[in-house]
Amino acid sequence: MKLFKYIRSAAAAALASVLMLTGCGSEPAAPSAHYEAVFDTVSAAVKAKDTDAYLLCFTDAARLNYLNSDSYDRSLAAKLVPSDEGEHPAMVFTVSDHRELNNNEISALETAYKDKYSMRIDITKAYEVKASVTSGALKAERTLNAVNVGTGWLLLGPVIESWFDTGAAPQSADLSSAEK
Repeated sequence: MKLFKYIRSAAAAALASVLMLTGCGSEPAAPSAHYEAVFDTVSAAVKAKDTDAYLLCFTDAARLNYLNSDSYDRSLAAKLVPSDEGEHPAMVFTVSDHRELNNNEISALETAYKDKYSMRIDITKAYEVKASVTSGALKAERTLNAVNVGTGWLLLGPVIESWFDTGAAPQSADLSSAEK
């Protein structure tokens, strides 16, 4: 009987601890805007002319696809923003609109990723982000998908080799959640 009382007391204490830690009855946490961190990382990598850091802003398959492509350029980050004075200006992202993607849209992105790269991706959260990118007098508008794969925020889609070339810049359209 003593053992039963001990187990019941321990179970009650454990349940009380769980309820206290989970905030029983409280509202769920508001969605975070940490997806913007990937844009800060892109900007910092470009400013530092660090191609390796820049490529880490994209998903694994997109990065590997770029590294194995004929257009791979070890100095890509240094060439993303032209500089006349020798100083590399910063890229600034200004988010004008964002939309959290629902489970069906995330599943569609995962399927499109697998179709394009023959690799699976598990997206835990995703946002469609409309942003303007500026650097000095250069300006471009982009719609991108920022995804969280459990290890942080990344850009979904091919590695962007030019942010400001309006004609030939690769877009994330083939993996976009945007309505066509």
